[in-house]
This record gives sequence, C-alpha cells and structure tokens, in this order.
Amino acid sequence: MTTLNASVKPIQSGWRRFFTYEKAAAQPGPIVLKRRKIYILPTRSGLWFALVLFVMLLGSMNYNNSMGYALTFLLGSMAIVSILHTHRTLLGLRIEAGKMPPVFSGETAQFQLWLDNRGQAARYGLVWVRDARVDNTNWLRDSALQQIKSKTIIDVPADQRVSLILPVPTTQRGRFFLGRVMLYTHFPVGLFHAWTFVHLDLSTLVYPQPLGHKILPLGLEAENMGEGRPRDGGGEDFMGYRDYKPGDSPRHIDWKAVAREQDWMIKQFGGLSAAEAWLTWDDVAMLNDLEAAISQLCLWILVAENQGALYGLKIPGCTLEPDRGEQHRERCLQALAMFE
Repeated sequence: MTTLNASVKPIQSGWRRFFTYEKAAAQPGPIVLKRRKIYILPTRSGLWFALVLFVMLLGSMNYNNSMGYALTFLLGSMAIVSILHTHRTLLGLRIEAGKMPPVFSGETAQFQLWLDNRGQAARYGLVWVRDARVDNTNWLRDSALQQIKSKTIIDVPADQRVSLILPVPTTQRGRFFLGRVMLYTHFPVGLFHAWTFVHLDLSTLVYPQPLGHKILPLGLEAENMGEGRPRDGGGEDFMGYRDYKPGDSPRHIDWKAVAREQDWMIKQFGGLSAAEAWLTWDDVAMLNDLEAAISQLCLWILVAENQGALYGLKIPGCTLEPDRGEQHRERCLQALAMFE
C-alpha cells in the first residue's frame, strides 16, 4: 500500500502543477518562452465547434453524403492547424525588463517590459494579466478572464522589439513588486487558449503620499505647492540662465530676451541668503501615527525643494545633511519609503 501511494503522489502533484501553476521564484530575466512552459487547451467556442463537427460527421454518415464528409474534414483540419498557430504565437517570444520609475503612494506604477520578436511572423492578440489568480481548469469560462480589468493587449510585428507598459495601482509605500503575470492568446480563430506565466524579478519604489500642512518647521510657507517648479537657489547673486519650465515664477523670466523673440529663459539666483531647514522626527512626533508622520515629512521635502531651501532629514536610523537638488530629494524620499 505504501508503494502504491508513493507512485500515485507524483502523478497527482504533476497534474496539480499543470492546472494551478504553483508559484516559482522570480527570474532576473530576460525570459524566452519555451515549449514546456506554454499550455494550450480548447476554449468554450472550440468545444462547441467540435460538437458541431461531430454532428456534421453523424449526418454525413447517416445520409452517405460525400460533400458533408468533405466539409467536415476540411473544417476539422483547419481547427487542427490553428492549434499550431496559437502555440507559435507565444513560442520563442523574448521578454526583458525596462525602466521602472518610482511613484508616490496612490499613483499608478508603470512597469516597462520589452518584447523582442525575432521570428518571421507577427504575434497578434497577446493579452497580459498581472497576478492572474485564475484557476486554469476553468478555461471554458471565458467570462472569468473578462472579469479581470487589469489586462493589456498588444501586437508585436515581425522582427521588431516593442515596449509594453503594465499599469499597476499602488496603495502603500515601500518596495513594490510586479509579481507574476499571465500571458495568453486566442489567435488566430479563438478555438484554442494558449497561456504561460512570466515571473520577472521587477520592482519599483513607492514613495509616501505627501499629506499634511505646507508650513516648514523653520516657518517658511509653501508657495503654489503642486503648481510650480523648484526654484534654483534662494539668494540674490545672479548664477546664470536655464530653460523655462511650466510653473516657473514670471518674476524670474528674462523678458528682454522674450521681447527679442529669443527662447524663454529663467534667471537663476543663489547665495548665502538661501533658507535652511532640518526636517526631524521630533517635528512630527505629535501626530501619533507612523504613516501620517511619514506623509508629513514627505510633503515638507517637496515644499523645501520647491522653495529652493537647503533641507536635511533626520529620522531614526538615518541622517541626511542639508542640501538641495533632485538627487538629494530622491535620497530623502527613498529613506522615508523604506522606513520601518
């Protein structure tokens, strides 16, 4: 009895892996779709088509109709050939990771994938579903896949490398992983459903959601938060020019150059009069809520950068000296995103 159970268990576990596809470890990529990772089964339309062919075959046999035989076998052979085309739509596709810019909590993360089709035939109707927790034993229920809203459909021309963006909503700060993605197709005639799973090691950083009041601890009030751009310096010494960006203050525009029909330029100023602020954990300790405190610090960082102030961050386990600029802003936001 023990020997029998031992021999049956691998078969049962193998079928379970086929139908449910137990999660495997994420791969660094790139990934090339192989035959053993592509599964194919008839759709509901495919089974109805097979039933119609069976009825046609019975009618042809009953009435000994040669034209009925010809039509039945012609349609049957076309269905069999479509299996090959459906399978080849996924076979050999090369998938690799692209850029994954950070976002703020509540925004939509944009995961980029590069699809490299090195074959001679185009691939049509590639459907991507993130974290598709669909039991593949229900391949007949096409509506089960249609109920998933987060799906993206793309065509890949022959001998082309195209970019695919998978939008994923975020709800909390920290490291956010794309997870497992289901790829399937019904091309060319919709009679068969071929699918595979792509699990690349892709992640992006989600910054805290900037919330709270806009007055910095040193008493400076934010100006047009969310509408303007960071000002270059807070002093009175002329530093030079830079290109105009939407949201820049009209006071810094070189109107003389505009009158001469030249490019719109912004005057940059700097010096020792720039404000300096320390953003510390003590400033938000009265909130008595971890996420609210981090969101307030996040908002202050954006305000300080927008005002051109020198600002530093001091939280438990991390101290960043006062500075300004895009790199300093990113370091501060990363520290808040990964704070525990």
